[in-house]
Amino acid sequence: MTGIIIHGGAGTITGEERRKLSAEGTDQAAETGYAILEAGGSAVQAVRDAVKLMEDLPQFNAGYGSVITEEQTIEMDAMLVDGNTGQIGGVMGVSSIRNPILLCETIMKESKHILFAGRGAEKFASKYGYQLIESSDLITDRVRERYANWREKQEQDSIDPEGRHKYGTVGAVAVDQEGNLAAATSTGGTLGKQVGRIGDTPIFGAGTYADQGIAISATGVGEYIIQGMIALRIKHLAERLPLIQATQQALDEVNQRFGPMGVICIDLNGDWSALKTTPDLAYSFKTDSQKGNFL
Repeated sequence: MTGIIIHGGAGTITGEERRKLSAEGTDQAAETGYAILEAGGSAVQAVRDAVKLMEDLPQFNAGYGSVITEEQTIEMDAMLVDGNTGQIGGVMGVSSIRNPILLCETIMKESKHILFAGRGAEKFASKYGYQLIESSDLITDRVRERYANWREKQEQDSIDPEGRHKYGTVGAVAVDQEGNLAAATSTGGTLGKQVGRIGDTPIFGAGTYADQGIAISATGVGEYIIQGMIALRIKHLAERLPLIQATQQALDEVNQRFGPMGVICIDLNGDWSALKTTPDLAYSFKTDSQKGNFL
């Protein structure tokens, strides 16, 4: 069975308009990714294009729409994983790339390395023909307003600055017609974060994971996800439990010890899960037999 699951962030999504935009965006990404799978395309292509689409939508915290640091700068993280080959491409702290997930694919295919950070990532991008942009071009008016509100209220908790565990990280997991799995995740991080802070997204086994049996993408407070190594935790539990049960048990364990989050998973058989310990998880899914979304 082929299928793709999309997430657009976990936490508390406030207001009907924001909920509508999140659902529309994840639906559009799911349709885009599934069309690739239906035409015989690879899982890697499907998750790459689904995440790229969300990086271009202002309602998500990835690419255009990324939140800003304490110095009002952009620092984005992303990772793309081919579960079949084991190839990985990731970037950390990039500021001048409109679509970090595309750079992840180039790293995966063209470099002997897996992860590039900051200036080095952008130097690599230039070598392979990427047009570097002004990071200010990625900042929306809404993000500037959120930053101003945060500063005014001085809600400067280092982990959850807005007090709602909501960041809008985007991700996708898929299985293709050949039974290959892939995962992709992209994020702007947390609002007002300290310059240089890296979250879970580009850490293999924490926020992003895929192998020949399962693909996983997480969203939420990056520090909690890293501490709980949620993706690897689910992988190991799923070796002896049904996928939904494994996902819920892993989330409960990590929530009890560290804090809440959300996650999407799909396995070789096309079984999937999209669960959370936060109030909301924006996600959409499309498989050979079903489609839908949830907030």
